[in-house]
Amino acid sequence: MAASTNEDVLINFLNSNFVTLKSLDRLNSLRDDYNRQVKTLEEKVSKVGNQIPSEIDRAVDIAENTSKQISKLEGTVDSLCHDISDHNHSIKPMVGELSALVERINEVEKYAHYLSTVAKIEDISSHIQASLLTESLSSAVDSFNQLTDMYTTLQSSSCTRLIGFLRESILFWNKILKDRIAVEFEEVLKALRWPLVVTTIKAAPVTNVTELKERMKKLFKKLLNLQLPDSISLESVGINAQLQKVGGIKPLLLPLELMLKPLRKRFRYHFYGQKQTNSLDKPEWYLTQVLSWIRDHGDFLDRNIQPILDESKRSDISARTELTRGLVIVVMEKIIHDLPELAYEEANFSHLIDEVLLFDSELRNTYLYPPILPGCLDVLCLPDALTKWLIIEKKFAMQKIEQMLNSPTCWESQYKDISDLDEVRVPECAESFMMLLQTITDRYRKLPVSDAKLQFLGLQLELLEDFRMRLVQVMKNTSTAPTGHIQCAVLNAVHYVTQVLRDWSELTFFLQLLCYKNNRSLKTEVTESSDLEQSAVVKEKLSNENSKEDDSAESLLADISHISMEHTVFEEITSLFESMETDMIKSACNYVFTDVQARSQAYRKDRWISLPAPKELTTTLGLSQSACEMFLVLKDHLCAMEGQLSKFLFDRFWHRLTRSIDDFIFKEVILNNHFNDGGALQLQFDITRNLIPLFGDYTNNPDTYFRLCKEASTLLTLKKGSALLLKEVIYSHLHETAEQQQLKQVNTDVGAALRDVGINSLTVEQCEQLFSLRTSLSLS
Repeated sequence: MAASTNEDVLINFLNSNFVTLKSLDRLNSLRDDYNRQVKTLEEKVSKVGNQIPSEIDRAVDIAENTSKQISKLEGTVDSLCHDISDHNHSIKPMVGELSALVERINEVEKYAHYLSTVAKIEDISSHIQASLLTESLSSAVDSFNQLTDMYTTLQSSSCTRLIGFLRESILFWNKILKDRIAVEFEEVLKALRWPLVVTTIKAAPVTNVTELKERMKKLFKKLLNLQLPDSISLESVGINAQLQKVGGIKPLLLPLELMLKPLRKRFRYHFYGQKQTNSLDKPEWYLTQVLSWIRDHGDFLDRNIQPILDESKRSDISARTELTRGLVIVVMEKIIHDLPELAYEEANFSHLIDEVLLFDSELRNTYLYPPILPGCLDVLCLPDALTKWLIIEKKFAMQKIEQMLNSPTCWESQYKDISDLDEVRVPECAESFMMLLQTITDRYRKLPVSDAKLQFLGLQLELLEDFRMRLVQVMKNTSTAPTGHIQCAVLNAVHYVTQVLRDWSELTFFLQLLCYKNNRSLKTEVTESSDLEQSAVVKEKLSNENSKEDDSAESLLADISHISMEHTVFEEITSLFESMETDMIKSACNYVFTDVQARSQAYRKDRWISLPAPKELTTTLGLSQSACEMFLVLKDHLCAMEGQLSKFLFDRFWHRLTRSIDDFIFKEVILNNHFNDGGALQLQFDITRNLIPLFGDYTNNPDTYFRLCKEASTLLTLKKGSALLLKEVIYSHLHETAEQQQLKQVNTDVGAALRDVGINSLTVEQCEQLFSLRTSLSLS
C-alpha cells in the first residue's frame, strides 16, 4: 500500500514538473531547491538533538528529589500512625468510661427536658388560671398561644404521653376560654342583628353600631388566637364519620364557626325531625335556603369581617368563602343523614342528584365557591351513594332506550322535511340515544373524583354496546332487504354514533379521563408485577408518592415501556361500530351487484362479433337492448339508496359498487367475447354514454371509477393501423428477446406507448388479450 502511494506521488510530481521536453531545463534549479530544504531540515534536527538531553537531565533530577521527599513523608506517616495507635490503646479504658458517662448525661438531660416541659405546661396552665381569676383574658389568650406553639414544636416527637398531656391541656383551656369569649361575642352579634334573616317582626334600629363593631373586632381577634391546630381540631369538632372520608374537610375558623352556629341551629330546626319542611322529596327547600343565606350575608362579611382578617394577617382567608364552606358542610351532613332512606326511593334519590348538581353549579359559578374546596358532589362520590347513583342511571337509561326503539318513528329522521338539515339522515332513535349519553356526561362531568368519572364512563360504554347489539338484532331481522328503509336507517344510525364518538374522543374532558385511566392502569400493572426489576423500581416510586393525587403517576410513564396505552376512551366501541358500518355497506353493495348481475345474462351473451359496421351503426346507435334492464335496475337502486343514506355513506356505497361493476363488465362481458368493429363501437357507447353517466350526478369525473372498462373499450375501438403497431410493440415486449427487438428495430417502451393512447390501469398482458378479441386484426 505504501509502495503504491510513493509511486503515485512520484508520478504526480513528474506530471506536474515535466510536461514537455523543454521542462528538463528546470532540473538544476529543482535540485538546488531540494538541497537547500534538506540542509535546513538537518540543521533543525541538530538543534533539537542538542536541547533534548539537557531537558531530560533536568526532569530526572526533579523526579529523584520528589522520590526522596515521598520516602521521607512515608516514614513520617508510619511514625504518626504508630504514635496514634499507642495513644488510642492507652486511652481506650478512659474512652469507655467517658462514653458511659456521656450516655447517662444525655439520658438525664432528656429526663430533665421532659420534666421541664411538663413543668412549663403546668406553669402556663397556672398562668392562664391566674389570668382568668383576674379577668385578664388577653393575657390568658397569649399564654394559651404558648401551649399551641409548644404543641406544634413537639408534634413530631415520639413522646406520645407528653403530647397527649399537652393536647388534653390545650383542649381543656380552649373550651374554658372559648366559652368565656363566645358568650360575649354572640351577644355582640345578636345586637348587630346577626344572622340576617327575614322576619315579620320589625326590630328596633341599632343605635351604638360603631361601639358594637369595635367590641366585635376585639373579640374576633381573641377567638382567632384560640384557633386549635388542625390535627387537634379535627378530633375535637366531631365531624360525621362518613364526612371524614371526603378529602379536604377541615374545621372553620373559630369565630366564623360561632357565627355559623345560629344558622346551623335554624337549619336543624327546619330540615330535621318531624317538621313539614323536612321532606325527602323536596331537597330543593334546604338547598335554596342555604343559597339565600350565602347571598344575604355576603355584604356583612365583606364589610365587617374581612377587614379584621386582613388586619390579623389572615388575608389569604376569605370570610365569605369560609362561611359558605361551613354552610356547605351543613348541607353535606344533611345529605349523608338522608341517604339511607333515599336508597329505597329511586325517584327521590334521582331528584336529589338533579338538585345537588344544580346547587353545586350555582355555588361554583354564581357565588364563586372555589373548585378545590369540598362540595356536595363529594358526598355523592362516596361508595354507597355512587353505586346507587350508577344503578339508577343505568335503569333509567335502559328504560329510555326501550322507549326510543319502540317508538313508531324511531327509524325516521326528525328533519326529513327540511332538506338542508337532513344530509346526515339520522334516525330519531340514534339522535335520542346520543343525547341521552350527552346528558349523562353533563351530569358526571363536574364530579371531583376521577374514579367516579371512570365508573360513569364505563356505564356509557356499556350502554353503547347494548345499543349496538340492538342495532345488530334489527339488522339481522331485516337482512332479507339490505337496501330497505330499516337497513339504511340502521346504517345511518351506526355512522352517526361513530362520528359523534370520534368528536367526543378529541374533547379535553375525555382526553383527561384517558390519561387518568392509563395512569391508573399503569399503577395496577406495576403493583401486580413481581418478576421485573423495572416494576420494583416503579413500586418504590409509587409508595413514595402515595399521598399525592392519582394523576401524578404520569411522571412514571417513562419508566414502563411494555404497557400499551389506548388512543381514545371510545377506541374499542368505535371500532366495533366502524366494523358494523363496513359490513352493512358491503352487504348492500353485494345485494345491488347481485341484482344487476342477474339482469346481465343477455348482455353477456350478446352477438358482439356480428353487429353491423360502424358506418351503418352511426345513425341508429343507442343503448344495447340487452343492457336496458340491467342499467335500469342499477339506476333504480342508486336513486333509492341516495334517498335513504347520508351523503358520506352513499358515496362509500357507490364507490364500492363501481369497483365491482367495472371488474364484472371487464371480466365477464369483455374478456369472454370477441368483437368486430361494430361490436366494439356499441360496447364503447354503452359504457361511455350510458353506464358512466349514471354516476355523473354524484361526481364530476365518473369515468375515473370505470378505468378497466373505459380503457378496454379504447383498445377495442383503436384505429386499425395504430392497433397493429401497438400490438406489435406489446408482442415484442412480451415474447421476443432483446437481440430480436434490436434486429426488428422495434421501440420496446411499451409503457409510454400505452400511455400515448390513454391506457394507465391495464397490464400489458391484458392489453394483448384485448387485441386478440378484435376480429378485424390479423392474428400474425
